[in-house]
Amino acid sequence: MKKVLHLIAITLVGFYFLYGLTNMFLNSKGYEGADYLVSIILLVIIVLFEGFLIKLYKRAYSAEAIEARKQREAAKKKQQFEAESKVLGSKSRQQLFNADLCIKVKHMAGLPVAEGAEIFVYRCKDKIVFERSQATIELNINKVIDILIKTDVEIQKSWVSDAGKAIAGNNLFGSLGAIIGGEAKEKTSTIIEKYLIFAYEKNGEIKYISMEVTNEPNANLFNSNYYNLSNNERRFTSL
Repeated sequence: MKKVLHLIAITLVGFYFLYGLTNMFLNSKGYEGADYLVSIILLVIIVLFEGFLIKLYKRAYSAEAIEARKQREAAKKKQQFEAESKVLGSKSRQQLFNADLCIKVKHMAGLPVAEGAEIFVYRCKDKIVFERSQATIELNINKVIDILIKTDVEIQKSWVSDAGKAIAGNNLFGSLGAIIGGEAKEKTSTIIEKYLIFAYEKNGEIKYISMEVTNEPNANLFNSNYYNLSNNERRFTSL
């Protein structure tokens, strides 16, 4: 738009110059010396102004000017991205990890983060990233065995059942099972809490990372189908 307005201004000034020059010649008989002098001065001013507008146009819209402006804009965007990408959970931070989703949840167990601390979880194609303050932890998807969402009621039932007691000795859902299962007789709230659980293998053992996601509707978008965990290498275990 600015370029169009600039061209219109150059054109109008050019027409005004031609009009003044033509008018001076057509009315030359009625002009006296002073009239010629004034007309010539005005025409010179118009020419100088026209030259100034053309110079500004070239400076603003030449190939070099456009390229320099693009470079400045790119540098500005880069600085802005670098600043925004340091903000946990931001869109720029997601871009940095090449993530298509980020949720803010409460950590329960499995990470070197305090229980109950709010953390950001990023969904990436080849990994899951957990962040809290200065800590960034990556979980390679090839190590993940399962991703599931369980309610506190389901965990408590598994914990107190006969089968659950047997499994409990094998660390049912890791520390989360002990936390929730141990509250089976204490729970009085009617609110059903939901937990997102990542089961993964480390040094031949199954480990768990769990977080409370009751108020995070996008938590169910972290699932085995998205990551095609069925395509991971099958593990054989002897009982």
